[in-house]
Amino acid sequence: MIETFRVDISECRHDHQIGVEPFEDWGSPAQVRALRRLDDGSLRSGLIALPAGWQGTAGDAPLTQIYVRSGRFEIDGRSLAAGAWVVLGGGYEAACGSAEGCELIAIFDAPCDQSAERAPMIEINEDVFAIEPFTPVIGGKPFTGFERRVLWLDPLTGADTRLLRVPGGFKGGGPNWHPVQEEIFCLEGDIQPDETRPMGAGSFLWNPAYSIHGFAEQSSSGCLLLEWHDGPWAITLEPGITRP
Repeated sequence: MIETFRVDISECRHDHQIGVEPFEDWGSPAQVRALRRLDDGSLRSGLIALPAGWQGTAGDAPLTQIYVRSGRFEIDGRSLAAGAWVVLGGGYEAACGSAEGCELIAIFDAPCDQSAERAPMIEINEDVFAIEPFTPVIGGKPFTGFERRVLWLDPLTGADTRLLRVPGGFKGGGPNWHPVQEEIFCLEGDIQPDETRPMGAGSFLWNPAYSIHGFAEQSSSGCLLLEWHDGPWAITLEPGITRP
């Protein structure tokens, strides 16, 4: 199959600019700011706001990943604060709620060929920062000063979700592309893929698969990013490509 490469089609939005929509997939009314939707209109990722006293049931998607951005979120008998992480899959449904209200970053995987093989499961990590970080190595080069924590690596598809801390003063290597869909949410700090898309806390960036982006990537003060992909991530530099 010959893939179509496109240049500079990444989409960047900021949480306060995204409209609020009703969210009832978990059985009780809540609100969502859709970060990305799939071609069929289904929600791929979003910011879900649960009001105080909310109760429902999560886990009806083939795979659901949840990051607690603020407040407290109760699920499967556990009370989780900001920085907690949950993965549900294989039809596992869990009672959940929020006594005080909370905001979640939720990622919903589309069905894959191996979905029927996924056993019911739930993973809960109360503090993602307790995960031992490592220095990423790309193209044989260690990215000193960076810290990567893997929150989820799907054994069926190779998709992953990671937490990446970028040091201040970072400048990227120029235009590049990935063979998978890449979604990035900035939790804190600043970063930009180029001068037209400044990002801060609450900014979301979608780099479509095979799209060439990152023409002037840099971070002044450093940042903390939540990133997720729909397959095995890789990066290819394209130094001879210019923006249209």
